[in-house]
Amino acid sequence: MPEDRNDNHRGPLDKASSAAGEPTVPKDLVAMLDLLAQTIVRALGFGVAAIHIARPDGSLEVISVAGDEDARKKLLGIVHSAEVWDQLLAVSEPLGHLRFADHRNAAANQDLLSWIPDVVPITAEDAWHPEDALFAPLTAEGGSRLGILSVDLPDDGRRPSPATCKALEAFAISTALAIEHDTLHSRAESSERSLRQLAKRDSLTGVGNRSMLFDRLEHAASARPEHRSLLALAFIDLDSFNIINDSHSQEVGDHILQEVAHRIGTVVRPHDTVARWGGDEFVVLLERLDDVADGLLVVQRILTAVAEPIRYRDQAFKVTASLGVAFCRAADKVAADELVRQADSAMYRVQRAGTNAFAVYDAIGDLAL
Repeated sequence: MPEDRNDNHRGPLDKASSAAGEPTVPKDLVAMLDLLAQTIVRALGFGVAAIHIARPDGSLEVISVAGDEDARKKLLGIVHSAEVWDQLLAVSEPLGHLRFADHRNAAANQDLLSWIPDVVPITAEDAWHPEDALFAPLTAEGGSRLGILSVDLPDDGRRPSPATCKALEAFAISTALAIEHDTLHSRAESSERSLRQLAKRDSLTGVGNRSMLFDRLEHAASARPEHRSLLALAFIDLDSFNIINDSHSQEVGDHILQEVAHRIGTVVRPHDTVARWGGDEFVVLLERLDDVADGLLVVQRILTAVAEPIRYRDQAFKVTASLGVAFCRAADKVAADELVRQADSAMYRVQRAGTNAFAVYDAIGDLAL
């Protein structure tokens, strides 16, 4: 060890800091890698085995360390950039599929190492030096980097034999398979979640569809009575949309629907649900209302936003809306489809009386407002 070294912990050249908090990988994978690292220490006679896993940004984080407790404390959570590892691996000597950084190799800058054991090497030609390093790159089937397996402190103080290197290569394959399996599983789950979300979105406007609306309605209705609050359902039908759509191109009609959906989304509250019912009809679920007046304020904002002229290229189109709203109090027991029917009924009352207005449904009769 160099005489001017004040401690045994060296940071990487890019000053990468330790990762705070929990590892950035699932606990099940950490447990599996811990088991592999412990097996490597016991079976192959190394004092330390560490597993670095590639993160989404390309950096590598030490998530598992077995063996020497001092090494574990200093290494676990350390993050190195991909460039640091690229530099170290590039100047290391190949040992089959492993890489060996010899302390006698001037190009293998030991300042890149994160931890150097405080031990005195034995006197032998094949002695293991504290500044030697042995790594096994972990790669996916397609060749992408999954991580790095590193070992240190061989029990006999000597460089590992060819047989030990072969065994370490086998452990590296097992480690890579464990990481890749978890990665593929996580990607599959993420894709499934994305597909489920897409299945609940209207492909043209990006707002929710009927499936999302009924999910939210049923969730609100299934809440325990003490957790329920006043909610409202607003059913919106665009006035004169069919005339515009028929007299202009479908491109114009699609743009109007997209703009209306966007405007509604900007005036409702963050926890409200906007859904396209079909054609030129939209439905908005308003939850956690303080009172009826609170819901009607949102309804009026929707009407005002929709009524603003919509520009497309060099033309301006005037679109208004007829809106019916049905309220459901915490104590009410109303099925989701019945609430939609009530809001739809109030909306038709507006259409019969005029346009660009709203009406509230009640059990006696619709109240035009």
